[in-house]
Amino acid sequence: MIHEKELGGIESLMASFQKPWFIAGGWTIDLAVGEATRSHKDMDICIFREDLAYALSFFNDWDINVAIPGEHRLEPVRHLGDVEPPRYCLHLFKGAAFLEILLTERSDEQVIFRKDRTVTMPIGDFAMGSLTRPFVNPAWQLLFKSLSTRPEDEHDFNVYMERSRDRKSKKWLLEQMIRLGGNRTWVDVLRDDLERENRA
Repeated sequence: MIHEKELGGIESLMASFQKPWFIAGGWTIDLAVGEATRSHKDMDICIFREDLAYALSFFNDWDINVAIPGEHRLEPVRHLGDVEPPRYCLHLFKGAAFLEILLTERSDEQVIFRKDRTVTMPIGDFAMGSLTRPFVNPAWQLLFKSLSTRPEDEHDFNVYMERSRDRKSKKWLLEQMIRLGGNRTWVDVLRDDLERENRA
C-alpha cells in the first residue's frame, strides 16, 4: 500500500461520506500499480452528479466554487443551479486545504464519459480499490489524458503500460481512443501490446 500524506488526508476527510466517491487524476495510475511513481500537484476526487446536493451539504464549511468551462474562472456555488451542466468541476477551499471534485454522470449501471456521452463503462469496471481508498479505473482517466496530453500524462501512460496486466481495460481504452481520436502514439503502443499478447 502507498503511504502518502495526501492519501491519508483524503481517506480521513471522506471517511463519513455516505455516497460513492473515487480518487481521480494521476493518482489512479499509482494506486493501480501500488507505488507513488511521481509527485502530484493536488487531489482530485470524482462523485456522481446525482449526489451533488449531499456533497454540498457535507462540505458546507468549505468555500465551494465551480469552474466555468472555457472561461478559466471560478464562480461561488450557493445552490444546485450554480452547477448545472456543462459545469462539472468544483474547487473547494478551507484554510490551506484544497480539493477538486469532478462530477460524473451515470445511467443505471453505466458511467458516462463527459466528453462523449456515447462512451460508457460498467460501474463494476469503473470502480476500483477498497472502501477506504476507492479510485477510478486508470483506463478511464487515461482516455481523458489521451485527448490533451501533457508530460505527466506521458509518464502515467508509460507506467500503466509497463505495470498493468488489466487486459480488459486496456482493450476498452484502445477502442475508445480510436473512436475519439486520442493520442495516436498511445493507440499504436497499446495496439502493439495487445497484439503481442495475442501471439504469446
